[in-house]
Amino acid sequence: MKIIKKIIGSPGSNQIPLIIFSSSLFLFITFAGTRLFFSDEGVILNQFYNLINGSIALEFFKINTTKGVFIIVGDHLFGKFSYSLLILSLPIYYILGMMDLLFGAHLFILNVWALSGALVVYLLTKYRNFKHPLLCAAISYLILIATNLYFFKPIYFPMWGELLSIELTNILISSFLVLLVYLFFRDLFSTKIALFASFFLVFATPVSFYSVTLKHHTLSLFLTILAFYFFYKYQEKKNDTFMYLAYASAALCIWTRTLDGVVLLASLLIIDLAGDRRIKHIINISLIIIISLMPFFTFNYLILGHPFSIMETVPLTDRSIEVQTGKDFIIFDENLNKQKQAGLLNEFGFNWDTDVKTGWQDVLLDTMFLRTVNTFGVFLVSPFLIIALASVIEIIRKRIKLNIMDKILGLYLILVFAAYSLLNSLFNMNFIIYIIKDTPVVVEYRYLLIIYFILLYFALRIHKVKELIENNLDKIIILYGSILLISVIYFIEEFPIPFMNLYYQAALATLILLIIAVAFSIFAGNKSPDALSEKFTVLIIALSLAEASSLLLFYYWIVNMTYISPSQNYMIVPVLENLIKFMYQAIL
Repeated sequence: MKIIKKIIGSPGSNQIPLIIFSSSLFLFITFAGTRLFFSDEGVILNQFYNLINGSIALEFFKINTTKGVFIIVGDHLFGKFSYSLLILSLPIYYILGMMDLLFGAHLFILNVWALSGALVVYLLTKYRNFKHPLLCAAISYLILIATNLYFFKPIYFPMWGELLSIELTNILISSFLVLLVYLFFRDLFSTKIALFASFFLVFATPVSFYSVTLKHHTLSLFLTILAFYFFYKYQEKKNDTFMYLAYASAALCIWTRTLDGVVLLASLLIIDLAGDRRIKHIINISLIIIISLMPFFTFNYLILGHPFSIMETVPLTDRSIEVQTGKDFIIFDENLNKQKQAGLLNEFGFNWDTDVKTGWQDVLLDTMFLRTVNTFGVFLVSPFLIIALASVIEIIRKRIKLNIMDKILGLYLILVFAAYSLLNSLFNMNFIIYIIKDTPVVVEYRYLLIIYFILLYFALRIHKVKELIENNLDKIIILYGSILLISVIYFIEEFPIPFMNLYYQAALATLILLIIAVAFSIFAGNKSPDALSEKFTVLIIALSLAEASSLLLFYYWIVNMTYISPSQNYMIVPVLENLIKFMYQAIL
């Protein structure tokens, strides 16, 4: 308990963190529902269904998954995804099951959504010293509940319970992730920068998209950033407990996603053991790592028969195996509008030629700067992050000595690209190319979510950028909202537009203008920027954020429109379900 109090701070400082967590929870549940964005999610759903029924092997199918990442060991079929998120989802499943017996799981989640929104109103009104904050919160809750109960149709828990449980677990993890980013950047920089960082994570990166899926990417990201945060707290407090927690987080990350966890663990070990370390410390961290790896070893043994086997190295099955359908089997109606949807995607500028260059240099360039098929590089998804490159200019020009966080985050960045390069060169395993070829409608690289965090750190590390955001945060938010609203109106009025091509051109122009503006301010030295150049930079920063949000909204809408028919898409928030069905009908 003492270590938790040290991390969070005094009770009076908890108001903003609670607002951050509650607003994230409210936003993520708003966009949550029963739709399955990717075929891989069907595999994950089947894994969880069998786990609940006491089997790791896939003996029954909850949903018909015609393709996916399956392996066969002996005569048993297994899904290839980690069980870390699924184990965490078990308590949520049983809680929702109990709530379903009492008054309905869907109604319970809807109440959690309304309460989180009401809590945000209460905290904001109290923070701003409004009168009667509790009354404002109560009115907000009643409005949110009443509006949605008018359209309410309960989601049948026996059929959708497994899916809702994993998704709600992911939403909780993602909300804690946003809170963690706030706490991290508050300790590193300031409260305003922390607010900007948490805002950026939700509205300008793909993290919010994966928070409402069944995939484990947000869990892997949470464990990685948590390890970095514990490492930072160790450097600040010189308390070995924080370092042990960092290693435990890294080991658990290996269970969640092996490559990410190994790179994280290697980064920690290199930086930690670079100094003069006692034998006792090495023994302690070895024990911590081994104990924390026990879930990883256990599931490897249960599935593959050996604790040190690695799931990612097992080839996918090339033969079929008969599996029985489970109780309350999910059957999707045939989508009769596939051709119209395909035609619409073509009008939006989607490209279906997946014959791409596979050289590692080409892949590195594509993943960061360019568009490959329909997938945008990191700097295109979030143009603001191009500013991170200017940090190199500032470090060299001002001869700034690298601090410990610069070193470990920079080392991680180098190691993660080196790891992907080695896998490609030695084992012909290119996970980046698999994303483009297997899921061509995907617009970002989901394996690189941690890169957004690291680049954000280096971007905000630049003194003039940090100062500019602290002094103009309110202006940036207002401009961001205005530009995003104009973009949405333009999309609706000119529908359909070649969005993919327009976005690519706009994002390229924005990141070029941003890097020039920031580099110019760095070369200006200690001179105060003139009012015009400062206003221009503020405008471009707001534009970069609005572009990233427009891509996320477009991405969310596209996958809702194309992967399955919205007739099977039951949203947690009934008002949004009706809106999505209306948009679906509008394109037919």
